[in-house]
Amino acid sequence: MRAFVGVVALVAGVGLSIAWAAETEKTPQQIVDERVAGMKKMGGALKAASGLKADPAAAKAKMAEAIAFAETIPSHFPKGTGIGDPGVTKSRALQEIWAKPDEFKAAAEAAVAALKAVDTALDSGEQAAVDAAFKGVGKGCGGCHKPFRGPDKD
Repeated sequence: MRAFVGVVALVAGVGLSIAWAAETEKTPQQIVDERVAGMKKMGGALKAASGLKADPAAAKAKMAEAIAFAETIPSHFPKGTGIGDPGVTKSRALQEIWAKPDEFKAAAEAAVAALKAVDTALDSGEQAAVDAAFKGVGKGCGGCHKPFRGPDKD
């Protein structure tokens, strides 16, 4: 009898584990949507930081948010979440991301470096250095967006 109860408990536990795993898996489009939301949040933090240049401590807090997300960018692009992939209804991620992973990672790292340059410039307290560093952010972001991001289509 104990063996029977043990087997039933084991089967029930495995069943619950499978159900939980299926419930926690995300669809490709959910991953894309979370990625887009994260990018928008990062952009918002950058915009806020650029508006707070007169308050370096507040700007640095916003930069820290942007840098934290930027450092994780490659992890938000699992294979199967780009334009044309099954289950993806709207994405701007070009297949070049997965065809040229080293270039994509290098571009993402360059974007992080540009953000960190702003953070460092904020420490200097020199407005000209801060302004110059912010100009570098556009180039850093463009390093990913130009070769790896497709057009916005509705």
